[in-house]
Amino acid sequence: MLHEPLLIDEPIHTSRLALRPHREDDLDDLLAFHGDPEVVRFLPWPVRDREATRVALTAKLEQAVLPEPGRWLVLAVELRETQTVIGEVLLKWSSAEDRQGELGFAFGRAHHGRGYAAEAGAEMLRLGFDRLGLHRITAVCLEDNLASARLLGRLGFAQEARLVDNIRFKGDWSTQLLYALTEDAWRSPTAQAPTDRREIEALVDAFFAAFTSGPDVAARLDGLRDLMLPEAVIVRTGDLTPAVSGVEAFIAPRQAILTDGTLVDFHERAQPGRLEVSGDFAQWFGRYAKAGVLHGEPFVGGGAKSMQFVRTGAGWRISAAVWQDDAA
Repeated sequence: MLHEPLLIDEPIHTSRLALRPHREDDLDDLLAFHGDPEVVRFLPWPVRDREATRVALTAKLEQAVLPEPGRWLVLAVELRETQTVIGEVLLKWSSAEDRQGELGFAFGRAHHGRGYAAEAGAEMLRLGFDRLGLHRITAVCLEDNLASARLLGRLGFAQEARLVDNIRFKGDWSTQLLYALTEDAWRSPTAQAPTDRREIEALVDAFFAAFTSGPDVAARLDGLRDLMLPEAVIVRTGDLTPAVSGVEAFIAPRQAILTDGTLVDFHERAQPGRLEVSGDFAQWFGRYAKAGVLHGEPFVGGGAKSMQFVRTGAGWRISAAVWQDDAA
């Protein structure tokens, strides 16, 4: 167990990034994402102007050291090729006695979907488990934050809880997802790197969660587009004339009924399924359950779905999906 302060006084290099203490000249780079409403939508701070970002940066200048439990280590993530700060990663030393920690991260929108957060997050896990001697690291994200959920799955975290209306977040009650990773799981041969199975399972969950009604439907469906190849094919079967759609033709009518009052109080969730991975492609087959109020009438239902995936430079993506609803 570590009792001495953890100090990061030299950059930590990965293949594409440098994790380092913040500097005063990081202000413009930080403002690019601290002031972006789409980035801070799921973060605890408001949209910041230049002065508010300067104040936040001043605090970060002192956070390259973990002197005691209860404090956060906050490092800038610099793209080595351009020496631009594209995000930040955080590690909290939650408890010395119980060897607990917590992971956090924020990245500029222009750098999403390129694996940078996973690359930086994996290095922070190494710091936590190897340098700080932690036994367990947790992470919390809002249920609607599909990108963070996918990232945590790629890093090897397992979802342990869904905390309904657990936090008053920016004026509204919000549901949080609690993830955790233990030292033993992180050190196991199959979990030293982000696992394919966890990433694909996170994609399955995120696909179904995208169709939850309520606030931020448009944002959730935008997130769904990021999960799929632009050329992905979606097929609804159940009769002799399958309905075949592309990504936009699949999303548009569902976004309409989820926002015009036709379908309310709707949610759809995957049930346990079977996943097979072979090299750079994979397939999931399982069942799903759904419920909501359609045209003022409550309903429940379910069905079966098959989803296909391919590995890309930005991670796994959905290449095709086929489903059939149960007979009414």
